[in-house]
Amino acid sequence: MTTAHFASWGGNIAELGPIYPLVGWEVPIFIIGLIMWIGWHILTIRQEQKQLKEHSEAHGDRDSLTEILERESLIIKKLARRDVV
Repeated sequence: MTTAHFASWGGNIAELGPIYPLVGWEVPIFIIGLIMWIGWHILTIRQEQKQLKEHSEAHGDRDSLTEILERESLIIKKLARRDVV
């Protein structure tokens, strides 16, 4: 079985051409890979948006989350002042 259009390894190797399987399928395989890659990103974005929505609904509305983050930043600032003094 050969992978290219030659019968013997003898001779000038530069004249053999491509010696890998599926010669001529490079562009279709690239296009399929590109479609799969873009599809993966779309699915990932959708899943992450769904997960983010579930988390935000579980933890309250925007105002309560903002309040929690502000309290957290105050705690961090207080702890930082204790380390400096």
